[in-house]
Amino acid sequence: MIRLHTARTPNGRKISIALEELGLAYEVAAVDLQAEEQFEEGFLALNPNHKIPVLDDDGLVIWESGAILLHLGERHDPESRILPSDPALRMAAIQYAFFQTGGVGPNLGRLGAVLRKQGEKNAEMLEIFGGEMARLMGVLDRILSDGRAYLAGPYSIGDIMHYPWLAIAKNLGAPWITEQARVLAWLDRIAERPAVQRGMAVPEDPETAQRST
Repeated sequence: MIRLHTARTPNGRKISIALEELGLAYEVAAVDLQAEEQFEEGFLALNPNHKIPVLDDDGLVIWESGAILLHLGERHDPESRILPSDPALRMAAIQYAFFQTGGVGPNLGRLGAVLRKQGEKNAEMLEIFGGEMARLMGVLDRILSDGRAYLAGPYSIGDIMHYPWLAIAKNLGAPWITEQARVLAWLDRIAERPAVQRGMAVPEDPETAQRST
């Protein structure tokens, strides 16, 4: 049995999207980050770095979203739905997944932290991280400029890694993304996938669940 410890964050949604794309049965263990459940001993026994997501795949416990996606692609993807079997395309998918973890994720996370801070914003930090996000969107635009539908060509973990993070920026109207037509079209293609829509809704919003009962 697969059990996903997750929360309604971009990194958590990466994994639920992948699980939905693969059509796998899984249980959801929602982690209340506001209540600091990630610091409880039970969770720390799974991930000493006290972060979600964590995947328990029949006793094999994996943390770090990129590592989890690689595992799912290698163990549960015989049809190459998220990880191509062709060696060159496979390495391209892995390459773009690492590009997200090393660039888009950290810089967007730091930019968000600056914007969420109460009181006057640090203009220098906004310029630094906003400028880097603009540069990174330019990189994605160049990658997509040859007309490919997805980063590696076929849909892959490279796209899944990016989408939950960039969807937030798109919805907020960040100029460094709204000015990139090819990037927006790529995000729209991902958003139209039924598995992505299902994965983005995991775990279920407690308020929505309460209203529906």
